[in-house]
Amino acid sequence: MKKLLALVLALVMSMSLVTISNAAFKDADKIDYKEAVDVMNAVGVFIGDEKGNFNAKENLTREQAAKIIAYLELGEKAADALVGGATFTDVASTRWSAGFVGYCAKAGVVAGYDGKFDPAGQLTALQFGKMLLVELGYDAKAAGMVGADWAINTSKLMAKAKLMDGIDGSVNQVLTREKAAQMCLNALEAPTVEYTTKGSSISVNGAEINLGASEPSYVTNTIAKEQTISSEKLTNNGGYTIELGEKLYKNLKKISTTDDFGRPATKWTWKSESVGTYADAADLSYTKAVKAGDIYKDLNLSDTVAAKNVTVWVNGEQVSAASLDIKKGSETKIGAKLYDAKNGTNGNGVLTEVFYDDVADTMVITQIVTYIGEVAKTVKATDKRDAYVVITAKTGDNNAYTMPKDSKGIKASPLEFETDETFADDTYVLYTYSFKAEAVKSLAAAEKVEGYVTKTINSASDLDKNNGMTISGTEYKMSLATAGEALGNVSVKNDYTVYLDQYGYIIYVEQVQELGSYALVLATANKGSFIGNKAQLLLTDGTVKFVDTDENYASGTKKIPNNTIVTFRENSDKTYTLRAVKTTQTNSNDKEFSMTNDLAGITVETNKMVYANSASQFVVSDKKDYTSNYANIDDWTAYTGIKNAPTVKSAYGTPASYADVDVYYYCKSGSMVTVMFIIPSQNATVIDGSKTSLYLSQKSRSDLIHDTDGDYFTYNAVVDGKIETVKVDVDAKCGSTTADKLDGLYSDYTVSSKGYITGLTQYGTYDGTSSAKAALNSVTGIDKTSKEYTVIVGGKTITCADDMKVFYVDKNGNITESSYAAIYPDTNDLVYAVVDKYLVKTLVIFEVEDKGAASGKFDPANPQKAYIDGYTVVIPKVDGKKVDNIANVLADNGYTVTGLMGGTVMANKNGVTYFFTESNPEYYTLTVNGTVVEYLAKGATSKISEKEFAAKYGTDGTAYKFVKGGKTHFFAYAPNSDGAMTSDADTIVIETGYVTVTDNTSATLTGVTEYNSTKYAKVNSDVTVKYAAVDANSSVTLTYTVGSGADQKITKTTGNAAADVTFTVSGDKNIVLKDKSVATSYAITLPDEKTTNGVTVKFEGPAKAVAGQTVTVTAKLTGKATGGDAVFTLSGHSIDTAYAGTFTGVSKSAAGQLTVANNTDLGAAGLEVTFTFTMPASDATISIA
Repeated sequence: MKKLLALVLALVMSMSLVTISNAAFKDADKIDYKEAVDVMNAVGVFIGDEKGNFNAKENLTREQAAKIIAYLELGEKAADALVGGATFTDVASTRWSAGFVGYCAKAGVVAGYDGKFDPAGQLTALQFGKMLLVELGYDAKAAGMVGADWAINTSKLMAKAKLMDGIDGSVNQVLTREKAAQMCLNALEAPTVEYTTKGSSISVNGAEINLGASEPSYVTNTIAKEQTISSEKLTNNGGYTIELGEKLYKNLKKISTTDDFGRPATKWTWKSESVGTYADAADLSYTKAVKAGDIYKDLNLSDTVAAKNVTVWVNGEQVSAASLDIKKGSETKIGAKLYDAKNGTNGNGVLTEVFYDDVADTMVITQIVTYIGEVAKTVKATDKRDAYVVITAKTGDNNAYTMPKDSKGIKASPLEFETDETFADDTYVLYTYSFKAEAVKSLAAAEKVEGYVTKTINSASDLDKNNGMTISGTEYKMSLATAGEALGNVSVKNDYTVYLDQYGYIIYVEQVQELGSYALVLATANKGSFIGNKAQLLLTDGTVKFVDTDENYASGTKKIPNNTIVTFRENSDKTYTLRAVKTTQTNSNDKEFSMTNDLAGITVETNKMVYANSASQFVVSDKKDYTSNYANIDDWTAYTGIKNAPTVKSAYGTPASYADVDVYYYCKSGSMVTVMFIIPSQNATVIDGSKTSLYLSQKSRSDLIHDTDGDYFTYNAVVDGKIETVKVDVDAKCGSTTADKLDGLYSDYTVSSKGYITGLTQYGTYDGTSSAKAALNSVTGIDKTSKEYTVIVGGKTITCADDMKVFYVDKNGNITESSYAAIYPDTNDLVYAVVDKYLVKTLVIFEVEDKGAASGKFDPANPQKAYIDGYTVVIPKVDGKKVDNIANVLADNGYTVTGLMGGTVMANKNGVTYFFTESNPEYYTLTVNGTVVEYLAKGATSKISEKEFAAKYGTDGTAYKFVKGGKTHFFAYAPNSDGAMTSDADTIVIETGYVTVTDNTSATLTGVTEYNSTKYAKVNSDVTVKYAAVDANSSVTLTYTVGSGADQKITKTTGNAAADVTFTVSGDKNIVLKDKSVATSYAITLPDEKTTNGVTVKFEGPAKAVAGQTVTVTAKLTGKATGGDAVFTLSGHSIDTAYAGTFTGVSKSAAGQLTVANNTDLGAAGLEVTFTFTMPASDATISIA
């Protein structure tokens, strides 16, 4: 009975993987009928093409079939010597197959039609079967294989000779080369026949009929040693049948054996050399857990097969303990409890094959477990050994089967497999192992699947049916030998990589560590806050993004600390999944840092260097925004590649608060930077190498502009030789020069993600002694010597570069490009020149009119403007500075100043002279968070009430910093006060976003500012709480609240020595440090075991305890008191004795004292007594006498 279950592919694959073959065809992996191909190749009937391929799936032609028959009958040498004749009209004598076709036609093996053979025509299995039957001795005419019924008769004889055994499909299929080889092998195993008489043929109505032929009989002999294919005897005469293989090939032998996995198998030899060993076709095949009752049912058994008749092999080891009764309804699994009370080889991915001999009523069951490993290395062939692969078994948390071991628990070794196939190191491979052969028997690359896990099933009671994962919508079940991460640890909504075995089961699981793009986590929040699970991410394009997250990354087991580099993925529900990369490293606190544009090596601290290439990503903050809470930094700039990155250097060796360059980087491979986030402080050097040579015209500066992007000024500029308008951030500086006072040439500058200039570096002054690039800034006067192509600036004669750029700037800051020819001598123009290698590269000339500076303009946001009131020129002062000067105001109104008398200015207009005096009303600015919100006349009261101020800014903390006239105050928001923000005006600067910090624990606080005995801190900034010199072995717990929230506790411990203990707290509401509790443990020393008068006492108790704690010490008394009472007295720290009940012969005579009366036998079980004492605030030593 042959009943194939489960996966045909699995069976075919497992058989092909374990075959031992001499047929080294290049396309051997495409051959399904390997046994047949190998044997027929060994005897020289089937050979490959000139490229070394067998071409198993090519269809066989009629002339190729003739060649096969000739080779079978005559052998290669004799068959190739055949000469063609004119047998058929379509087979020329010169055709390569003419000799083979002619021989077969003469032998009656083939016949044509109407004189033609159709040599290139396709051949069916039926047609080829007829040819083989003739080769077995059947006469075509006598056997009825001609005429109208030839097909029916031929089919019957083919079935009798078993020519189609093991071949898929019908006799009418077009035959492929490998199926033809199988039919040939079947023919070699079939008995030959002969006739007493073949009869004669007559023609009846055109049909040829054979008459008088005898029935064919099997050819036999009585020589046992000649039975190389079969030892079958005939019952009628006791002779051995002569198989075709025995007739044609005396040196071909078929031997019944077992293969390396214990499966019943056939071994073929040719001329004493092994051709191969091939497992028999199994009666049943399973690739999941199978029960004895299943086998009983699937074989249609009627009686139990006793365990003594059942042999079980596991990975090539015969395991007697696994034998079992195959009986109806049995729930016992094959291989169950093989290794221990729980584990066995029953499960998914285990190929279980059943071979049943229904005559002997015996059964062989084999199990082959597929494992997963990793290619450790590939070793090339040498003169002593073929090429081979070394495998490292993959292990995991799932079970005991992640690598092969025998029934005694001995693991397979070594894991090596000889193959010419090349595998990259670290390739995940499937392999099988035979303990019988002590070798790896198959190796193939594992299929890899990656995706998003949406479901897992993990049931200990239903492993085979349901356990598995759903990845990207596809369900997979787990293999018994699954390695890697345990199924119970797999988290849904995460990406995983799994590898599949040849049956489609998951055999290895690992979580994908990197989800996609990188980011730096600036802040997180959870559902306990009013905003839900969120994260603030700094992306590698320099943008900051607030995202909803799928998990709580702010606290708990999945917490991701701030300033951690992560990979992230946006899910279909718009939430983000974050995963920290493994090798995030940081650098800060006055460590050396040096990164130079276009230089691969980056010093991240003294004697430590990493490297960058064209793919490395850098994100750099604007140093003017430096703060330890990176979430408050607005401007970040992204760069790809070290060639595009800026030069950044720490002011190493200066005070740490000025020198920090904070760095967070990740090297995916070795020390090569994948991504780096750099936060330079104000004192660090940042030079953007891609942005050089900038000229800003102060006269073109706009008024302060405030829009949705921020506050900035615009300037007319020359940027790398081109005239542009640029934006300068209001907080930008060059040294001490503020954004509104910039003028002249700058060697480099930084630009924010919004396109604002945020920082500048001025050129060094050119002194004529160095070829390094430098500049002359705001030098008065210019001349030139045309014939020498030079200019004279500041007394220096400098040669002009051939490609020198020349620009003129008028009194209003308008810039136009000019030329060397247009330069004319001028004694009061201001000159700016960039000089490189002693050549002027850029020349900017600011035209200064003889009458003086151009008129200034007052900020349009200020309602007070300079104007003429009659004969008074009114020029307001804002924060102590005039908004204009009288000469400019008069000139702007068409007057020409002609003289000055004391405080009176004479001016002429249209020929008339006027006399003007100057008036300077005073105004002061009220600035909130860097923005002017009100101008206050001197002595006036603010128009903004405290209630209005609180309504606009009151959600930013609970208090604000108020600086007036240079003096700092702090105030709480007053949402119910109608009072003005200020009166008696002075310059006022307000910064919102503060909370109070109340300390009830006597700590030392940093990160706070004290005002009127109250401490203030910025919202969500770190406040450091320090308790000095806490005793060793102490646990310190800080309890604090933020606003009206619940108590929050943080606990830290000291080691074996006293130490400072620090905590960090922050919040967006007032912080109260409520309580600090300290618990200190002291050591307890107990006495050694002591014996007195035959009684032994042994002590057990804690090694440490907290002062004031009641300590219990247990004393166990054993033995018999002899030679007198055994008295034990404990002393130290008010020892008392307590024990329950009354014990004969044992008494408590004093605190800490026990007496065991003479001859009292406590035995080996003994008596336990407890002593107690109160732990002092010091180490305690207990003594015994």
